[in-house]
Amino acid sequence: MIAILEDEENRQIAMKEVLIEIGEEYCFFDNAPEMISWLENNLEMVKLICLDHDLGPNRHKDDEIFDPGDGRNVVNFLVSKTPKCPVIIHTSNYLAAPEMISNLETNFWTVYRVFPFDNTSWVYISWFPLVKQLFSV
Repeated sequence: MIAILEDEENRQIAMKEVLIEIGEEYCFFDNAPEMISWLENNLEMVKLICLDHDLGPNRHKDDEIFDPGDGRNVVNFLVSKTPKCPVIIHTSNYLAAPEMISNLETNFWTVYRVFPFDNTSWVYISWFPLVKQLFSV
């Protein structure tokens, strides 16, 4: 199982397109609270976690204002757990990424960094080759 935090639909589409080749189940989340809730019950079966940072503005959900949080919220959850699998940070937020990486590595998680560029080109050029490499080990 691959758990992916990504709020941009075009990125999700590109990722789903290439993940077919891996043959591994995946689950997308567009907000941190739902991903954290899901990980509470499913972390043991996750083989890879991919995290974006910026998840957009607050939105309406169930007639209330909903804060989608950010990738640091998921990192804060993960550092309270025993490292289970590698984590790929795929955010263009140059201030948040180093903090996310440092917090995970300090708590013995294996972390990789992919830099988004050119809309979704990075998914095919950088992200997916790394995912394939991690699943071939």
